[in-house]
Amino acid sequence: MIASGAVSPARARPTHDFIDQILALDPGRRGIATFFRPGAALAAARTLRRARGVLIVTGFTVKPDTPETDGPPGAAVLGRALRILGARVRYVTDRVNAPIVTAALTALGEPPDMVVRGDDPDLAHDVLAAERPTHLVAIERPGRNRAGDYLSMRGESVAAWNAPLDALFINRGRGAGSNRGWPEKGAARLRRSAGSNRGWPETGAPRLFCSSGRRAAGSNRRRPEKGARWRRPCTIGIGDGGNEIGMGVVRARLRRLGPLATRIASVVGVDHLVVAGVSNWGGYGVVASLSRLARRDLLHTPELERRLVEACVAAGASDGVTRRREPTVDGLPIEVHGAVVELLRLAARSGIIPA
Repeated sequence: MIASGAVSPARARPTHDFIDQILALDPGRRGIATFFRPGAALAAARTLRRARGVLIVTGFTVKPDTPETDGPPGAAVLGRALRILGARVRYVTDRVNAPIVTAALTALGEPPDMVVRGDDPDLAHDVLAAERPTHLVAIERPGRNRAGDYLSMRGESVAAWNAPLDALFINRGRGAGSNRGWPEKGAARLRRSAGSNRGWPETGAPRLFCSSGRRAAGSNRRRPEKGARWRRPCTIGIGDGGNEIGMGVVRARLRRLGPLATRIASVVGVDHLVVAGVSNWGGYGVVASLSRLARRDLLHTPELERRLVEACVAAGASDGVTRRREPTVDGLPIEVHGAVVELLRLAARSGIIPA
């Protein structure tokens, strides 16, 4: 089932994709089965496979000077895979997370090609105008809630320590959350495109550069002719808790998890939402799907996973759950994450089994 559909796991197409099964693991007991998106990693991979210019937005600071270990490793691994496939990749983060993203990229031997921004009201316009990406990807990056605030999984405001990088996904032309949730009266409102509730651009607007099909109309397999209008970038969100960029797509489902989940839920939507037990795993799942489509191994190794996380900690990152400076992610030891990487590699080779 493509990520843009609103189909529950129980109604999903009767197949068993091993990548989905791994991503659906819920070690933090966050209830992700309620908002999991079967087939989302593969759908995201299909639209990213022919990407030409990609901006990857990441970094989540849970308290002052405490960026977490979830996000930058997944961003670096995904960015490396896309670069290998021919895309121009840049990373967008804020000043607190810049050293963490740099450390992750360096551990992989990737160039730290970053756009570092602060609380700039012209951020979205300036970055999108300068970069003109075909695709925008967010992995473990806070997205504003209905009240216009940014909250942690504990319900604490983290707005003071995280630049509003979700503006890139709001102002790229499609309505935040695909009109599934809007700020309360008096809060900073998010732009909504004119038109139907599918989020299509208004008449005369640049075309959307997004496709999850093999030969879908509007796909990015052909370069636009010289002088053609820039197409709006396709957006992908990767998260694990409901408070990240992209979760506006499943906000109605998040409300079923109770008052806290309702309050922290982001209203910022995307074209393709990938949900996983750990956000890094979601990024790795997209890479595993790219490996399947490209018929080549694009994943890193368990040893590189260890080096990635250790490099992030050495640069100042902490576990987002325990808040301790140690080489763990979301309270899980590094051995677990290395095992997930290897399982995803096997899943990419195994394909999809009919039910």
